[in-house]
Amino acid sequence: MSRFTPVHKRATQINKTIAEFAAHHQIKPELIDFDLLSYQTFYQTPKQSEWTLLNEPLESLFEEKMIRSELLRLHQEYEIRLRPLHESPAPISLSANKTKSKIMALIKAGSTLVCEGDSERWLKEQIYKRKLRAGLMIGLFEPNLDAQLTVLGAKLPCNAPLESDVRLIVGESPGAVEPIHEAVLLHYDKKAKSDNQLLQGVDEGELVAEYIKPKRGRNGRGCDGVFVEVAEPKSKYASYLQCDSTLLRRESDDNIAFFAKISGYVKNERGLLSISKELSIKAASFRKTGSIDPGLEREIVVNIAHKESSEDAIGSGVSINVKELNVKGTVGASASVRAEAINVGEQTHKKAQLEALEHANIKLHRGRLKAKTAKIEILETGSVVADEVHVRKMLGGEIIAERVIIDELISNATVTALESIEIGAIFGGNNQLIIDARAIESYAAQLDALQGEIKGLGSELDARKMAYTNRHSAHIALAPRIKTFQKKLLAAQQSGQAPLKADIIRIKQYKQAQEELGAEAEALTQMQCRLDETIMRLRRLEEADLHARIRHKNSYDGQSKVIFIETRNGRRHSFVPEGRMGTIFLRKEGDETKIAWEN
Repeated sequence: MSRFTPVHKRATQINKTIAEFAAHHQIKPELIDFDLLSYQTFYQTPKQSEWTLLNEPLESLFEEKMIRSELLRLHQEYEIRLRPLHESPAPISLSANKTKSKIMALIKAGSTLVCEGDSERWLKEQIYKRKLRAGLMIGLFEPNLDAQLTVLGAKLPCNAPLESDVRLIVGESPGAVEPIHEAVLLHYDKKAKSDNQLLQGVDEGELVAEYIKPKRGRNGRGCDGVFVEVAEPKSKYASYLQCDSTLLRRESDDNIAFFAKISGYVKNERGLLSISKELSIKAASFRKTGSIDPGLEREIVVNIAHKESSEDAIGSGVSINVKELNVKGTVGASASVRAEAINVGEQTHKKAQLEALEHANIKLHRGRLKAKTAKIEILETGSVVADEVHVRKMLGGEIIAERVIIDELISNATVTALESIEIGAIFGGNNQLIIDARAIESYAAQLDALQGEIKGLGSELDARKMAYTNRHSAHIALAPRIKTFQKKLLAAQQSGQAPLKADIIRIKQYKQAQEELGAEAEALTQMQCRLDETIMRLRRLEEADLHARIRHKNSYDGQSKVIFIETRNGRRHSFVPEGRMGTIFLRKEGDETKIAWEN
């Protein structure tokens, strides 16, 4: 511990005075403490060119505008006594905002305040020490300090750990108010990037873009007495954003907001905003556009016209989900496309996946396609699942549909249908033409649903029939007793005596039970009818194989196989046709089902 004789000093900067004294006496500054004996505040203005002693609160002498002005200058002078540090510093820390207009004191939970006598006075002394060491003024900008200390002094324990953190504002001056710089906010662009898309659709009523108007800030002053000047707001885009009739423009004192009147894509042509139902781009890729997913409900048409034959119009891995998609180019590997209508002018990669809720029209298909109806120029190793499919030339691949038309069937193709397969000409071998109702997902679902319904109805009907039989037998067994009660009731009526109430109740209960049995019998009859109708519906669906037809306009060359799979039992009938067999079908001959044909 350093030892030196306490000395009095006059200071304007406490830390600087301590540092100079420590250097002169070769003492570490952290081993020196000080006591504040007195202080004075001085001010200077254009009217008081000499430093003038402040004898009243600053707020009563000057208006806030002056306190915020650079025309007012402040400084303080302190009388202090430097002495050796005898005790640990009080566990009080200060924090401030950037401009020092708000100063917070913190005493952490678990800290012990070793205070003597008046705890309120002691706390203020310790806070003032912290403020002075931090270069902050005291006695100024402390509107609620004394009131806070009065409350704290009454409840803070001395010489005992605090149970929770204690925070209080020890300085609050008219801080600087930063200006609001103008800004152009393209909300649709931020939304797209948050969804990993570079193009993003908007909905009707959605906030599309916004111009934030510039606003001046206010100069301020820190709790160190220093004037804080703020910059002028930046303004150069005041007329940048404009819109057409597809957007609603709303202006307020703070901003100009642009809302979409319709759903669609946002076009921004040098600040002129518009919403379009049609988007035309040169290519879709992760680098240029990201995935495009405004959804079908926005009814957006996307046109992609790619001129580079060496690159895909829809790049690898890109996902597109729109109302209608028209592609002049190729669909790349692992691309995923979903639309009501899809038109591809070139080809689809074998790993591309497409789904058309209505119609698909593709020049060369190698990928996977699911559609309601599909028209394909060339199908090569790809797959198609649809209701109706028309292929001009098929070189391998697979089709599963209710109805299929193929103008030219080459080789290595598998065609599965529910109702019909029509072939114009066959030029190769190793083809399979299959009639299989259960291969059609929707049809198989109907069959399974009917079978499940029949099973459930049958089980319920059996259980209710058994319960009905038991109740009916018990009811019949009661008939002799009920007749006895009826005779007793008749005898009482004839003799003019009141019948027994119990006899009346038994007869009523018997009649009620009889009515309930009649209602249940009718319900069982209706349930049996429902079961029979459901079984008939299932039988009609299971006869799909008997109504299906495979038609070929020319002669078979013995290199393609025809297969019929019975819907009811899964039995396969197959043969390799040769020669002219215009229409091939299944026919029932007694209990047997056989393949037949006619020219």
